[in-house]
Amino acid sequence: METIDSVKRLKESFKKLPGVGEKTAERMAYATLNFSEKEIQEFIASLDNVLKNVHVCPNCGIYIDTAFCPICDDVSRDTDVLLVVTEAKSVISFERTGKYHGKYFVLGGSLSPIKGIDPKKIRIPELRQRVIDDNIKEVILACNSTIEGETTSSFIKRYLDDTDAKVTRLAYGLPVGADLEYVDELTIERSLNARTIYKGE
Repeated sequence: METIDSVKRLKESFKKLPGVGEKTAERMAYATLNFSEKEIQEFIASLDNVLKNVHVCPNCGIYIDTAFCPICDDVSRDTDVLLVVTEAKSVISFERTGKYHGKYFVLGGSLSPIKGIDPKKIRIPELRQRVIDDNIKEVILACNSTIEGETTSSFIKRYLDDTDAKVTRLAYGLPVGADLEYVDELTIERSLNARTIYKGE
């Protein structure tokens, strides 16, 4: 018997999630058939809430669902230090350590000429302006340690060379090719504490 159309459509939606393949998506789709009507309505309401209320902070780039940014508007934060990450989800990893108290800047991707991703598409000009306008003293590069991440870090270093900001990077304790989302908090903390001056390539 073929999978009914409604379940097929639901399965295709689940497959859009990272790490979810054909079989897992199918299991998830059929699992929802066992939900009560109330559970399904709650599921729909959660997705609708994300659609209506979650947006990007125009200053730092993290996802928020309030009128103010809990990080940008936190007066206890160190305004001299700016930690640059590739994706918004990486901010959560640093916040969990409880050891970083500066501000953030989310690029929203990595440079990739092959994919047509240039500096303007990942907010690098905005980063430079933020460094100048906020008189940032230190920029910590925390891009993923992939080829694209290294290319992005190197470009940013050159792009900020004529500013007064010191450019550092996380220590190499992070595994090569690692996505920060999957690195444990202790490794991130040690890499943050052992950061070094970034000289570029």
